[in-house]
Amino acid sequence: MEMKNVLNPNLENTKELENPVETEVDLEIFRHSLKENDPNRPNKDLLLTPEGRELARAKGLEKNPDASISVAGASPMDRAAETALLMMLAKEEIIDTSDSLAEMDKKITAEVKVGKKIYRDERLGFRLDGPVKNEGMTAFKEGWYMNWLVNDSDREAIEKGDYVSTTHLRQAGNIAELVERYRQIGGNLNRLAENKKADGQDFGGRLERYLASHQGVVESFVAEVIKDQQGAAAQKEFISNLKNGWAETEGIKVRILNQGSEQVIKLSYPRGAEREELEVRPETLQKIIKDREEFEKLIQAK
Repeated sequence: MEMKNVLNPNLENTKELENPVETEVDLEIFRHSLKENDPNRPNKDLLLTPEGRELARAKGLEKNPDASISVAGASPMDRAAETALLMMLAKEEIIDTSDSLAEMDKKITAEVKVGKKIYRDERLGFRLDGPVKNEGMTAFKEGWYMNWLVNDSDREAIEKGDYVSTTHLRQAGNIAELVERYRQIGGNLNRLAENKKADGQDFGGRLERYLASHQGVVESFVAEVIKDQQGAAAQKEFISNLKNGWAETEGIKVRILNQGSEQVIKLSYPRGAEREELEVRPETLQKIIKDREEFEKLIQAK
């Protein structure tokens, strides 16, 4: 893995002498692929279409996943789990795009004797079935869902005592919590690599996670990062053209880079036809989580 002095290029000479261990945790957090359109079935039960399965695999191939160091994560909805597995295992022959989720799980279980290759996490999901449901659905149907999420959803949830709908701060805080968890894992991974090196053992020092979510969830996190580090005007500009959010399989990449005692978090996200990158301060993650906690206190006080 080439990461020479990425944390501080000015320390080239001393870093070469110290030869610190370099480790990396890569997170891909994205919207699920194309889903079925069946008005007679609940949204939570809708799966990927054949086109959606092919799209997920194609997107996975673009990311060049390494199945030996990867784990998939998904919301409780099966279309998210389908997407995460198809992307993570895009280069492998173990599963096919025609396999059902149950068939994927059976094949993977037969290959992986220890541990799991996929887990479910409610923080990657969304709910819009509380008192603010009508406002949220109206905004979505009219194409300004992200504007409603960022500017109105939290206030309306407080006013109406909505304990369940995943409003802007809830979604942003959930993703911030996940990134914070992996930030800590990144530090632990580096210390483990240092110990292995001291014992003369070779250690790869890199992990990948493919985490499938839903439209608006990851965008809320990016909007809050931008607000904290670049200001409200930059956040407003970010959401101005998002409408209902990113397209299927689009999302963010988070690289958590450790070099000895130093750590850098790099966030890459879609910005029109291009991608933007910024460095996320750990204090920003903690602030977003705290803001979500304060929001919940206001709900409880109603």
